[in-house]
Amino acid sequence: MSVRLSSVQDYSSLLEKYDTWMFDCDGVLWHGDRLIDGAVDVLELLRRKNKKIIFVTNNATKSRKSYKGKFDHLGVEAHVVRTKDEIYGSAYAAAIYLSSMIKLPKTKKVYVIGMAGLEEELHEEGIAFLGGTDPADNTIEPFTLASFTLDPDVAAVVCGLDTQINYTKVSKAFQYLTRNPECLFIATNEDSTYPSADGLLPGAGAISAPLRFALGKDPVCTGKPSSTMLDCIKAK
Repeated sequence: MSVRLSSVQDYSSLLEKYDTWMFDCDGVLWHGDRLIDGAVDVLELLRRKNKKIIFVTNNATKSRKSYKGKFDHLGVEAHVVRTKDEIYGSAYAAAIYLSSMIKLPKTKKVYVIGMAGLEEELHEEGIAFLGGTDPADNTIEPFTLASFTLDPDVAAVVCGLDTQINYTKVSKAFQYLTRNPECLFIATNEDSTYPSADGLLPGAGAISAPLRFALGKDPVCTGKPSSTMLDCIKAK
């Protein structure tokens, strides 16, 4: 149940109650490239009180390292180092889920529906992948099974926001998920939309929706508000 804070004492009590504070980014700290008034002031107050800050985002188009660039650009302090990692994205969570929780064998691969940020996080965890930004899959040419060769090493399909989504990517992912019953179906998040600077746009959930409908099953979600994301944060 939500409670409205109405006094300085209410705010002070809240601050003293928790040692760790988690913040969403898009729509909470900023809208597009516009910082939300007061966001930096709140974060600076928490740091002065030695609170642990964690930034969580369902934006899987950027890796943590590239996302750090946005924090820097907007003047928001954030750290991405092993000893003090403060940025956790759904792309990173998907990579950690595969490497640390599922323990995907190094001989296996992932088929990606997504963008460079997701690929970067998979690479950082030593996970081989195909699809994604590969020019061969970013095509408007018709897809035919006659020209498709199934890679037997693909053990998972990871689906994130992909602004270059097409029939070829959906069809290849569908083949891996139906022709290999043990192939994992993972979504970085299930957000139907996301807030851009100029308004709402279809989100990652809209990208995975065709596969969910065609397969008749839901993916494992590694983004907010799934508990899997928290498990991945704890794993690191």
